[in-house]
Amino acid sequence: MVKRIIQITLFLFLILIIFFMYLSIYGVSTDKFNNLISEKISERDKNLEINLNEIKIFLNINDFNFELKTNDPKVFFRNKEIKIKSISTDLPLKNLLSQKINFQEIKILTHKNKISNLIEIIRVYKNNPQLFILNKIVKNGLIEIESKINFNEDGSIKSNYLVDGNIENLKIELLNNNIVENINLSFLIKEKDYLIYNLSSLFQSININSNKIRIIENRNSYNFEGDISNQKGKIDLSKFSTFLNENMRNIVKEELTISSNNKFTFKLNKKIKFSDINIQSKVILEEFRYSNDIFKRFFPGYKKDINFEKNSITIDYKSGDYQINGKSKININGDIDDASYSLKKIKEDFFYNFNFEIINSAVNFKILNYTKNKDDKSSLELKGKFLASKNTNLETIKFIHDKNFIDIRNIRINQNKKINSIDNIKVSVFNNNNKLSKLDIKKDKKNYLINSKIFDGTKLVDEILFSKEESNFFELFNNLDSNILIKIDTAYLSQEDYLTSLNTNIIIKNNQILDLNLSSKFPNNDEFKVSVKTNQNKEKITTVFTNYAKPLVKKYKFIKGFEGGALDFHSVTKNKKTNSNLKLYDFKLIEVPALTKLLTLASLQGIADLLTGEGIRFNEFEMKFNKDKGLMTIDEIYSLGPSISVLMDGYVQKDGLVSLRGTLVPATTINKAIGSIPLLGDILVGKKVGEGVFGVSFKIKGYPKDLKTTVNPIKTLTPRFITRTLEKIKKAN
Repeated sequence: MVKRIIQITLFLFLILIIFFMYLSIYGVSTDKFNNLISEKISERDKNLEINLNEIKIFLNINDFNFELKTNDPKVFFRNKEIKIKSISTDLPLKNLLSQKINFQEIKILTHKNKISNLIEIIRVYKNNPQLFILNKIVKNGLIEIESKINFNEDGSIKSNYLVDGNIENLKIELLNNNIVENINLSFLIKEKDYLIYNLSSLFQSININSNKIRIIENRNSYNFEGDISNQKGKIDLSKFSTFLNENMRNIVKEELTISSNNKFTFKLNKKIKFSDINIQSKVILEEFRYSNDIFKRFFPGYKKDINFEKNSITIDYKSGDYQINGKSKININGDIDDASYSLKKIKEDFFYNFNFEIINSAVNFKILNYTKNKDDKSSLELKGKFLASKNTNLETIKFIHDKNFIDIRNIRINQNKKINSIDNIKVSVFNNNNKLSKLDIKKDKKNYLINSKIFDGTKLVDEILFSKEESNFFELFNNLDSNILIKIDTAYLSQEDYLTSLNTNIIIKNNQILDLNLSSKFPNNDEFKVSVKTNQNKEKITTVFTNYAKPLVKKYKFIKGFEGGALDFHSVTKNKKTNSNLKLYDFKLIEVPALTKLLTLASLQGIADLLTGEGIRFNEFEMKFNKDKGLMTIDEIYSLGPSISVLMDGYVQKDGLVSLRGTLVPATTINKAIGSIPLLGDILVGKKVGEGVFGVSFKIKGYPKDLKTTVNPIKTLTPRFITRTLEKIKKAN
């Protein structure tokens, strides 16, 4: 009997084990709990409506509870369907026996749903500005979620909930109307701990990726930490113009090809304000173009842009301060050189340091008549800072080429881009004339001292004489009030001509020369003097005098073979209007192209002088003219010589157009011979000196390199010509 009982017991136990195994593996289906579960869910949230399919019950032997699971239930939130793949929960056996139903845990696995629908659901339970903005910018996208939610005995949700999911094809429109699309990512959400991983997206044709972005929620803020990178692609930075300062907006005008790897941390408070931002970036920038006409002055190969190519950049940004280090290739019209740079912002001050190794590009310092040729190694350093006051300190400009150098220290520039002061300029170069130029400019309180043993000012003189610009050099400064003392032992005006012991004292008031005294000598001991005085009527009176005019006159290329001559110049300037008088005495010319035909046609003596190489001789040349707003009006040019005399007037426009007309009296000696014949001379020439029948009327018009001359070879002299000649003769006597 006992044996039979044992057999039955074992059989029942075996059946029970098989039953438990079946429940554990296959479970059983029922719909008896459907209404109960739906009621429990509705009790928790009136917005939720759920219709369950059959519930399958599985036995969890380890925890000694039952798992209830239903597939593809119909779930509606405010009449919007949420596509659910499955819902499952654990039901302790003791609760089932006691008929007390409390769910300890619910697992929800969804199909793909619209993200916009999910945001609306979340906003019902937890509405904040972040979710409001998120709802505005999200335009498309699907989300799939697997969640695990635990409950306390009172039905409240425990803090150990877990939400895992994926987002596909998310499209958002940023506040500046930029579109980010094809966003795909996975996420894991715990209480106050959010993890985004395996993120990829497309922005302006650039593929953006992130391995991990973690967000920790604190009491008043969110802490972000993560990485983000982008593959090489083109980005139009002009679309971010609202985030760029004015200087950057002027530079950024086209697409950039860029790739980067970035790590970041920052805080975002509940009012959507950023703080404690830290970013470390490595950036590869394929090409960046920058255009500025100032480069034409220094790079002969420069046409339109300087290209910064193959830029390798590291960025370290921390709470508003940052440091940028980079290396680049500089391409100037096909000539490629190396550059490195460092940019640093500390509080409100901005520091920069650029170093250029210039080998393949030519460099030209025109005013020094100095050129660094291609294939010659040189270096350029620019170092300085922008201050919080919007002033700029250009601390160092240093150019080195072999034994040549230009070293400028501490240029202080105000927010209006005017120079407040310069501490020191040192120059030592062998220029294109193979002459050594040495210059030392020092600031002494508010004044400046300029010293030089030898200086080639050939191009500087050309700039003063032939510049088409009306502006004053001192306008580069901010209300300059200084005394400038210049001492140069030897100052070259051209390849052959130079001055010795040049001493100048200049008084500057509000960027204008108030007083200037220059004295020097040519090697032949002839003096050269320049004076500028300002009188009580605010008229600026300028005088230039020398008995050796050749070095200055021969600067004008259209005059050839100028010999001898004294120069006397006088001008008065007021309210930017200038009246001037230029006089030359006792000189001769071999050629003036615009007048050559006139001279040879009209003067037998002129032909003889030209054939013998002596040149056309003049006793006196006088030019009266005025300048106003780029127009030079020539009231009179009068030149008197033994073989020819000329009277002209006209104008020269700022754009270079020349228009002159006048009268030329040839063969003065022949007229005198005819005038000495009794009766006939009185009839043909007249009794007064300067009268005559042999005259030439002419016009000269065009641009300096293309002047056209027209001649009327027979003309009786005008009374004006006769009057001017008599005045000159009377003064001479």
